[in-house]
Amino acid sequence: MGIATTPKYQPIVERLKYMIERNNWNDKFEKAIIAAQKYNIEDMAHIQNLNQYYDFLNHLVLWVPTENRSGTYIYNMLCTMYFVLDQEPVRHLQSSVTPSSYPLPQLKPLSQWLVDFARSMGDFLSTPQSLTEESLKTFYTAQNYDLDAYQVPEGGWLGHCFNEFFARHFLPGTRPIDGPDNPAVIVSPADSTFDGSWDITEDSTVTFSVKGLPWSINELLADSQYANEFAGGKFMHAFLAPYNYHRVHAPVDGKVLEATVLPGQAYFKVVPEKKPNGKSKLNPVRGFYAPDSPGYQFCQARGLIIIDSPKVGKVAVLPVGMAQVSSVQISAHKGTCVKKGDEIAYFQFGGSDVVVVFQAQSKVDILATLHKEYRVGQQIAIADINERDFVLL
Repeated sequence: MGIATTPKYQPIVERLKYMIERNNWNDKFEKAIIAAQKYNIEDMAHIQNLNQYYDFLNHLVLWVPTENRSGTYIYNMLCTMYFVLDQEPVRHLQSSVTPSSYPLPQLKPLSQWLVDFARSMGDFLSTPQSLTEESLKTFYTAQNYDLDAYQVPEGGWLGHCFNEFFARHFLPGTRPIDGPDNPAVIVSPADSTFDGSWDITEDSTVTFSVKGLPWSINELLADSQYANEFAGGKFMHAFLAPYNYHRVHAPVDGKVLEATVLPGQAYFKVVPEKKPNGKSKLNPVRGFYAPDSPGYQFCQARGLIIIDSPKVGKVAVLPVGMAQVSSVQISAHKGTCVKKGDEIAYFQFGGSDVVVVFQAQSKVDILATLHKEYRVGQQIAIADINERDFVLL
């Protein structure tokens, strides 16, 4: 009778190891790690081979998040994981992030594993063990987190989980709503950096960046019965950093027609940046101006809330998961009415994106400045409502 052995790694990491060995991918992953190491990245000095990459993933899935003084450590951890996966020897083993006709094909096994890894990490981050007195202190001293501007639960954060801390609520009065009685004023749905707006063609496509990839709004909105109603309208995108407030609010007044979560990939575009000392650091590419894979957010796990505004028309708000932030929780309910500034969704862990889509008849002018950060409730656009023919709720 054989002697039972205890697996060296957590089940999700053992699954990747088995997948790699079964498919004879060891050489591809070793080459990917060598390719990543050529950039001389400081944060990857401890990953010189595949076994060390397994060790890193095994640490990450049960990692108690902490921050450094510059507020970049969480980004560094996620970038390290995805940079290896984005190297040529293993990139093609994953599902494509280029436009495709909806419905999306079934994810390739490695891409499905990425989704499941994010879920496994999220499961741990929903336990009290994911937030300690020591880890909590690091967020109070990290740049940009500004924790004094947020509510603290009675008795403090200890005993709560990291996901609760991450989705913390701001203090009342710290996010005033612009134009609360003016339906033409459209406000930012999230604390986020504005990344641009684009016109939607009459055949419901949007084209981004130098690669000119035409993404379909129908693909973004998936099975929504209203997907065909945004032709000729506008599309805007903003992104959130890990330190941002991670709840999403209604940009307009109206009735919630749909409120659902759409499945998708877990992906993160990462590029190396040379430092003066000759080493490199990893930076995430969040915008639709990305030189490679622009618009990959269309493939990500995301929420979909469609609000029918009496004066503005239908507005689609999509909180888009990034990397380990694939968990989008919907707060709004179909059939209810929301006021501008009401919470409609929230994220758990990491950084994330938010997309807003307007109909053509809204004649929306985007007023937001490119690369500027806006808080919830700040005006980012205005609609032409002088000749609106929409029925009041």
